[in-house]
Amino acid sequence: MRQILYLFLLLISISCKSQKTEKIIVSTTDNNELYINDGDSTLLYYYKIVPKNKIIGTLVILPSGGESTENTLRQLTLQSKAVENNILVIIPSINWGTVDRIAEFNMLDKIFAEVVKQHNVSKQKFILGGLSNGAMISLKYAEKSVENPANFYLIPKGVFALDAPLDEARFYKYCERELERNIYQPAVNEARWIKNNYDSIYGGPPEKFKDMYIKNSIYSYGAKDGGNAKYLKNMPLLMFTDLDTEWLMNMRHRDLYDWNGIDIVSMINQLKLLGNQNANVIVSQGKGIRLDGSRNPHSWSILQTDTCMNWILNLLEK
Repeated sequence: MRQILYLFLLLISISCKSQKTEKIIVSTTDNNELYINDGDSTLLYYYKIVPKNKIIGTLVILPSGGESTENTLRQLTLQSKAVENNILVIIPSINWGTVDRIAEFNMLDKIFAEVVKQHNVSKQKFILGGLSNGAMISLKYAEKSVENPANFYLIPKGVFALDAPLDEARFYKYCERELERNIYQPAVNEARWIKNNYDSIYGGPPEKFKDMYIKNSIYSYGAKDGGNAKYLKNMPLLMFTDLDTEWLMNMRHRDLYDWNGIDIVSMINQLKLLGNQNANVIVSQGKGIRLDGSRNPHSWSILQTDTCMNWILNLLEK
């Protein structure tokens, strides 16, 4: 299995090398820890893959939390298909970041402005997307740019998002359960860090500070119009999540209340009720495979590349 995966990733690497890929430096300092797991480096940058023919749009791919830009590209063929279809591809070095996301938004806007100026691409034809943290940044950028367009360089044409945590109140309760279970130590450590972070920022649990959690969540179950999700009522969305109950129960001793998909499905349903006819979710089963070959539904492999590419092309034609 791992040999097959290695050969697959090698083919992706060769494919990417055959395209013109540039590394553009944005800053030599990283005061907000936008990019981690890069040793002592404080460099912020983005990869740019430019099609040979006239550009019809721009695709921005954001890594998951703590994941390098290079490992992101090794797991995808979406960037190659995009360039084949004359779409410029941007991969920013953002894999961590801030609570309010202002530093991330500022970096993205700087990159967007450079790309528009250099390649004369339309500000109206940017598609944003990512996995986990990258999906959250993409969705929050979309919400905030719709809410306050004067403060942002552009409003995305659409967003694709893989397995994004959306409701911070639900996520807080998941952290409590993970700490109580105390089984898988990396997840327990992460849950402790997230819970302590929320306690510090918001003052305590969601039952005591409900409005704070609604204010800062991408989507809030039970809140009017889904909380901040209301800003996505006209935004085309394509979301992916994987329901692997065997992995949840046998590998992590979790249940459906711990599954990100519960909020993803709920938010998409809420947006449809608000009139968004281009908000969709694809739920796969057991498709999550990590770069090292291990099974995990929180992975880039749940992306249905051809479906996503066709969705992007349909958007760019409008």
